[in-house]
Amino acid sequence: MKVTGMNSADLVSALYDNTTNSRDKNKDSNSIENLLSSNMSANNPVMAKLARKAENKDYYKKALSAADQTNELLHKLNDAKKSVFVKAADTEDEQKREEYQTEAVQDIAGLLNSYNTMISNLMEAGGGTNKNFLNELNQLMKDYDKELSAFGITGKEDGTLALDAEMLAGAEIDALAQVFGPDGDFSQKLTEKMDAIVQKTATTVDTLQIYSTAYSNSGSYSQYDYLKGIYDLKA
Repeated sequence: MKVTGMNSADLVSALYDNTTNSRDKNKDSNSIENLLSSNMSANNPVMAKLARKAENKDYYKKALSAADQTNELLHKLNDAKKSVFVKAADTEDEQKREEYQTEAVQDIAGLLNSYNTMISNLMEAGGGTNKNFLNELNQLMKDYDKELSAFGITGKEDGTLALDAEMLAGAEIDALAQVFGPDGDFSQKLTEKMDAIVQKTATTVDTLQIYSTAYSNSGSYSQYDYLKGIYDLKA
């Protein structure tokens, strides 16, 4: 039995009929919880919206984890004092420069990997906000297609990025710094967008966690205990 969109009085009546007319007097408690939860969500647009999002909570959590990792690597490359690009510019030791170049390549490759994971999960999570983020990121990659393709980085139709590892590994560190370093326009714009994505996605994950916990415990935050008591009395 599933009832949605009722007021409290109608729901109580439905519950009474369900419990008194049923041949099975030992109803599983999950059935009443499902009945109440369905009704309360239907009567509250905000809850209904959260309920739809909650179905994709795992995608949001995976997207947040990947976004955090992407952002961490971006900030590492952008650090005006500690970035490998800054260190490379401050030394004339060729061996050190090679080591910094290798580190930069590894960080960029890791960044691209986590970026792709984030994109995939934002797509799976869906929603208007995520769609806007995806469109903005896709446009940014198109705007810097020439600069990125010089390192073997190209955009794919699904919004993820393909990588020619040999091209990236062979790139000069000074050239990489112009795109991914502290003074690179691309890195600054991507960091700005990533900061917004991390903040928004983290808020969504927190909200869904609170919703899932509170709603599963109380149903409607206000009417569940009252209606559940009537069910227990009549059952």
